[in-house]
Amino acid sequence: MVIGLEIPAFGADAASRAAQLGATRIELNAVGSYPDGGLTPSLDDLKGVASVDVPIRLMIRPRGPLPGTQARDFVYSDDEFQQMEASIQKFKETGLLNDERGDGFVFGILEDPSPSDGSDTQPRRCWIDKNRCSRLVAATRPFKTVFHRAFDEIVSCDNQGQDSSERHAWKAGLDDLKACGFDAILTSGGLGNAVQNVALLESIVTKAEDLGIEIIAGGGIRRHNVKEISQRLRLNERKLSGFVHSACLSGTGTEHIDAEEVVAITSQLV
Repeated sequence: MVIGLEIPAFGADAASRAAQLGATRIELNAVGSYPDGGLTPSLDDLKGVASVDVPIRLMIRPRGPLPGTQARDFVYSDDEFQQMEASIQKFKETGLLNDERGDGFVFGILEDPSPSDGSDTQPRRCWIDKNRCSRLVAATRPFKTVFHRAFDEIVSCDNQGQDSSERHAWKAGLDDLKACGFDAILTSGGLGNAVQNVALLESIVTKAEDLGIEIIAGGGIRRHNVKEISQRLRLNERKLSGFVHSACLSGTGTEHIDAEEVVAITSQLV
């Protein structure tokens, strides 16, 4: 099975360029939101890419990490959740999304009952906000849904020194996402990048496959390591489609997609 390349693009122009360069799928984010990890794009962004030939996945994220606090990311207020619901509805009402093309939405919401003051010595527990996530999944149908790298926060709740077979947070997280109805998960197998976490990421891919959930491997994937990662994860041997996720940016502080990087990555995805 051929491995796909999903490129997170920041704005319609970047998304169109990514498609032209050979991206298998586009994650569409707001212009200028790369430092925040990607935020909800505008309606104009969607209009600008409605005619591309590859699936479009729309990021639904009202804000990035709160600056100057120890608050966990991906934990949202009632107002922010309502913004997420409203964004999904507005995008669907445009009539520009195509479920047959594979279009969909990308989001994730966590619960964290124990805000940190920064003095914690043990991993802080968090889990999937199943109620809110289920509501958003239902609101997106018939389109696909991806739980983004908020999943890596779940993985981080386990003791990093444990063997993957003894770590339970990520397994419970996968079960919760299956119950919510998610089709796929974007993850690097924990905080950091995919190369650092490849052993655990392989376990996550295997269990997710049993649950019928596609895993999109992301986090620090570039031309120099994509072959190693795809081989370690056996992405071309899986029953479900295999994807790697790379921004393919031309440098730090830019949202410009590097054509040579895209070509170098796709040439190794066999």
